[in-house]
Amino acid sequence: MAGEREMRFGTYRCPVCGHKDGTEIDVSQGAVVVPCSYCDTPLELTSRGPESVRFSVLVAEEPAQ
Repeated sequence: MAGEREMRFGTYRCPVCGHKDGTEIDVSQGAVVVPCSYCDTPLELTSRGPESVRFSVLVAEEPAQ
């Protein structure tokens, strides 16, 4: 069904400050940009798959919304 959301909870570590955190993202839309809750760096999170509880994380080129 088009427009259906697939929410997944996972953890990630900020590559800038090393802070570890967890969040829930809609993996059906691909990469999601969120700010680090410690240093406010915009981070791009993507799912590593349905079996993983960790997100892949990169510093985003655009600011978090």
